[in-house]
Parts: sequence; structure tokens; C-alpha cells
Amino acid sequence: MDAPGEAHFLLQGDRLSRDFVSVGVEDTVAQALEKMRAAPGSNEIFYCYACDPQGRLVGVVPIRKLIRAAPDEHIASLMFTRVVKLPVDAPDSLVEDFFVTYRFLAFPVVDAEGRIVGVVEVGNFVDAFSDTLFDEVEGRVRDEVFRFVGLPENEMKQTRPVRMALRRFPWLLVNIGGGFLAATVTRLFEQTVERLVVVAAFIPMVLVLSESLGVQTTAVSAAMIANQKVDAHQVRREVLGTSLAGMMAAGVVALLGSIYSPHLAFPFVLFIAITLSTSLAAGLGALLPFAFQRFRVDPHLASAPLVLAISDNITLLTYFTLVTRLLG
Repeated sequence: MDAPGEAHFLLQGDRLSRDFVSVGVEDTVAQALEKMRAAPGSNEIFYCYACDPQGRLVGVVPIRKLIRAAPDEHIASLMFTRVVKLPVDAPDSLVEDFFVTYRFLAFPVVDAEGRIVGVVEVGNFVDAFSDTLFDEVEGRVRDEVFRFVGLPENEMKQTRPVRMALRRFPWLLVNIGGGFLAATVTRLFEQTVERLVVVAAFIPMVLVLSESLGVQTTAVSAAMIANQKVDAHQVRREVLGTSLAGMMAAGVVALLGSIYSPHLAFPFVLFIAITLSTSLAAGLGALLPFAFQRFRVDPHLASAPLVLAISDNITLLTYFTLVTRLLG
């Protein structure tokens, strides 16, 4: 949180540059370039801003695109209408987020009526925040990495190995239990594996696909919880996209399976098993973090082990059942 009197330092101080070029939407490229040449500080202008007759900012044209266009072409046909802009009363934290998120060289600053009043350039931004920005970004990245692998954010600060071990051990038991159950499922289909050696050869490939896609959706849902920005539409889209990716991977594995097995049914088994298991893993990965949050269990610690354990066993059960029924 910005301290009183400091929240608008970047925009209200001398770091808000007035060296920018604004042109009319009906201006030609030749007219726009002429305005650029006449503008003060033209050597440091990154974008050309287009305004309507009322002076409101309605578009932006990168300088490179402007130079390459025909002289008689109008700005309206070149400009991008989705302009990322800052309000004149934007706090420093918002300015930081804009530069980190969008990676533009400059942002226009507009007043309440949408008229451009200045620009914030990347050079001024780095000067203002070079010390605090990198510490903050480094902290965000570190915390995200720790959360993704199932560790608490303050793990590096804990010096007692016993406490760290006790915190991690329960979820290792989940992995052990899932692995033992998977071994039991495999043992139940021992005769199938012995009769069809190629079935065993594809087990690692079948498992790794469901595990990989399940962890990906888990990471997306866990990030939403961490950022407190839950979007149900994005969750559904993530599950659908991940499931389609699993189906495409299933097709590739099925083609590989046809090389090693004379049975036409075996590639079909691979395709169905991988498609079902990856879709299930995607759904579990997306929903389990929210379920754990509801029951006040840390979703970052609990979700990944359970997603892996459940998806592995469902994958093996589906795979072996289909192989036994169709090839047995």
C-alpha cells in the first residue's frame, strides 16, 4: 500500500512526460510524420497516439508501422483501437503492474474525459522503481514456484528440519498409498501383462500424459485461489482445452502403438484409455484445489498428490480393463 502523499508520485511528478505525438484519426501518414518531426523530444517517441475530433484518445500506432505505411494512408486504417492506457490518478502500484504485465515501452495517461495528458515511459519507470520492482517480482516468482511444488511460502525461513519434514510427510504418504494401489491394480491384471508384453511397454507413456495434464490444470486453479480471482469460465475453458490436448496426444500414442502390435484393437485401446484418463485428470486438477479450499486444507499442498494418485489408478484400471476385454 502506498504511503499518504506518495501514491501518485510517478504520474503527478516530473516523470510524467509531455513529449508525445497525437494526431487526428483522419490524418494521413505524411501528416503524422510531419507532426512527429516537429514534436519536441522526437528522438524518444515510441508510439503515435490517435485522437478523435473531441481530443479523446481512440487509437495508437507503433512508430515502426507508421514509417512502413504509404504516405497517403490514413491513421484510422493503421491504428490499434484497443489502447492500454493509465488514468491520471493511477497509483504507483498500478503503473508497476502495467509495465510488468504488458511490457510496453510507454503508456498514455488520460484524464477523466479520455483526453491524453502525457505518457509514462519505460526509462522513467525503471528509474523510479529499479530497487523495489525487482525485489517484488523476485518475491512473486519465488512464492509461485514454492506454492506450485507444494511448499509453504516461508519455507526458506524455517530452520528446523523436523518441522519441514512433518509438514511434507503426510502428503508423501498419499503418494505412497497411490503407488501401492497402482501396484495392486497392475497385479490384478498380471496375466494380461504376461500374455501381451506390449501392454507393459506403454504403461509409462499412458501414465505420464494424465499426470502432466492433471498437474497443469491444478496449477491454474491453485493460482486463481492464490490471487483470489476465481473465474468459472476460465476453469471450464482450461479443462476443455486440456482434454482436447489429451485427445490429440492419445492419437499420436495410438499411431505408435500400431507399430508395435499386430492387433488393430490395441491402438484403439490406447486412444480410449488416454483420452478418458487425461480428461479425468484435467477435471480433477481443476476442481480439487477449490474443494480443498472449501474444507480449509491448503490446496497447494494437497491437490497435486491426490490428483496424481487418483489419475494414476483410474488410468491403469481403464487401460487394463480395455486391454483385457478387447485383446484377451
